This record gives sequence, C-alpha cells and structure tokens, in this order.
Amino acid sequence: MTAMPSAPRILQVVWNLIRGGTEGQCARVALGLNGQGVAVRVAVSRREGFFLDAVEQVSGPVYHMDIRRRYGWHTWAELRRLTDFVRTESFDLVHAWDADAAIFGAVAARRAGVPLLTSRRDLGEIYAPRKLRAMTQADRQAAGVVVNADAIGARVRAQGVAAERIHLIPNILDVDEFDRQAARPSSLEHRLGPGRWIGHVARLDPEKDVATLLRAAARVVAEVPSACFALAGDGVERARLEALAAELHLGQHVVFLGDVTEVPALLRRMELAVLCPHANEGLSNSILEYQAAGLPVVATDCGGNRELVREGTNGHVVAVGDYTELAERLIGLLRETDRARALGQAGRRQVEQQHRPEAVCRQFADLYRRVLAG
Repeated sequence: MTAMPSAPRILQVVWNLIRGGTEGQCARVALGLNGQGVAVRVAVSRREGFFLDAVEQVSGPVYHMDIRRRYGWHTWAELRRLTDFVRTESFDLVHAWDADAAIFGAVAARRAGVPLLTSRRDLGEIYAPRKLRAMTQADRQAAGVVVNADAIGARVRAQGVAAERIHLIPNILDVDEFDRQAARPSSLEHRLGPGRWIGHVARLDPEKDVATLLRAAARVVAEVPSACFALAGDGVERARLEALAAELHLGQHVVFLGDVTEVPALLRRMELAVLCPHANEGLSNSILEYQAAGLPVVATDCGGNRELVREGTNGHVVAVGDYTELAERLIGLLRETDRARALGQAGRRQVEQQHRPEAVCRQFADLYRRVLAG
C-alpha cells in the first residue's frame, strides 16, 4: 500500500473558471478544499471566468494548458509541458473535471506516473462518437470516476467501469452566498412587468428542449392569463424559439432575457420554476438554484432531475417532451398556492442539508485520500 501524503497535492484540470456548470463547481471545490487540508492547484484550457482571480488568490497561479485541437505538434508539446508541470510541482493526483480535461489529463497523469480521477457530470449524449470513445478510455484508465448523479453512474457502469470505482458526490450550492446575491437590487426589474412569473434558467440549446416549454406556456396562459415566463440564457436555438413564441401568440407572456449573471435576484421575482431537457442532463445547477430560492420545481424525467425533484415532495417530474403534462402541473401549482409554497420550502431544506460547500468538499477530500492510500 502506498503511503498517503499528509496534505495531498491535487491538480484539478478544467476548461475555464466561469461561474456556472462544471467549471463553476470545480472552482468552488478548489476554493473549499484548501481549507480541508488538501493543497489544490488548477489548470485550465482558457484563462477566463468569474472565479479566476479568487482561485489564484487562494490556490496560487492557474496553469494555462494551451491546447487548441486534439491532434498536432502543438498539442503534444503542450502535453509534454503539462506532464513536466505535474512532475515539477510533485502533484499526488490529477483530477480531470470535463471531457477535454479527461482526454488530455489522462495522458499527462500516465506519463507523470500519478493517479487520475475523471468526472462525468452529464449523460454524454451530445459528444461526437470519437470524443466519447476517448472519454470512455480515460474513465477506464482512471483510479476512479466522480459522478454527481446516480443516473450518470449507471451510464458509466454500462460503459465498462466497475461500480466500486464510481464515486457519487453532489453539486455545491452555497445558500448563504445565494441569499446575499438574492437580496441585491436586480437590473432586470424593468423587464419584468406585473404578472405571476415562472422562471427558466438554461442555455437555449437543443437538448434543453425549450420548445416544449413554450408549447406548455401557451396552454398555461390560456388557463391563467396572468402567467408569464422569464427565460434566462442564450444559445443557438434563440432565434427559432423567439419565432415559435410569436407563432404561439405568447407576446409579453414570454421574455427572453439572454445571459443573466444575477440569477438569485431574478428568481426572487419568480413564483415557480421549470426545466425540461430531453437529453444529456446531469445534476442540474439550475434546479439547485430554484430550490435555494424556495421555488417549487417542475422538471422532465431526464438525467439527475428526479434525484433533485422528489415527486409531490418538493415539485413534480413529468415525461420528456410532454408539454400537456408540463402545462397541467404548472397550472395546478399556480392555482394551489399553499401547496406550491410548501413544496418550495421542502426544496430549500433539501439544498441546505445536502449541498453546502463544506460538506461536499469534505467528500472530495476524503475521496482523494482514499485513492492515494489505496
């Protein structure tokens, strides 16, 4: 058995350090782990993002892995440089957080002779076959695979990774930070007129299936004319979705807000929240934010949504693509305000109990030590 270092040195590899998604989760873990007796440095493919300065202040300079394509002399030169960095800094373990990090981090970890952990934080349904094969190969090579939802763990097992090498650790949601941000004035206030607002926070990409939400919205507005929908996020589907909203005569009942950085303040104005992906979903940060805001949630049965939204306890789970059922659930919650409030309170309690930074970071610290001890 290998002797375990008293303060393990971990290199976390991720695309960038933006606030949301996998990147934001990596940054939060890096920041939290440095208070858990674990020394963390971060390597990125792009030196950018909300958390860049904070991570450098706490963890030291962020390493830039300047890889622009999968193959080529420049890629191999960068991989040699990354391998040398792992050796020179005496890292005990490399933890790759996303697809590109897993592919390139696997090479550097193997060459440097240190264990590799990979992360799977979605179902992998939007990747090209060649990339998915490379990710799967990295997972099989790794000492372990971290997943944030049981649904993803099942997908990784189906790809040939033994169950004992799959580790479930949930996402972080700092409710204290969320509450401070929610209390700030919102610059979006002028765009939200009177009405009973329903929130949707997600990229406007095909897998998020916002078209199903718009079709449900038409039915909701017909039954509850004061209902309005605030869509926070941008993406390749925006023009098509705006055309569909016009076709459905939704008018001022739907507002496309584009990218929103002040999500907690926005959700303060909402009465309900919805998410209706049809593919690739992991453990949704949007749903966690909805629940932190005390909102009842209606979500499709995709990925880890069912693991956050407990049917009849803190919201409702509906079939993928079923805009009739989605509309019925939203209408029911708009009409039963006391029940909706109780569901929202239950969701808030769940986030407080299961997703606080210190508890989640402790799970990562324990995992790193177990891998190195074994």
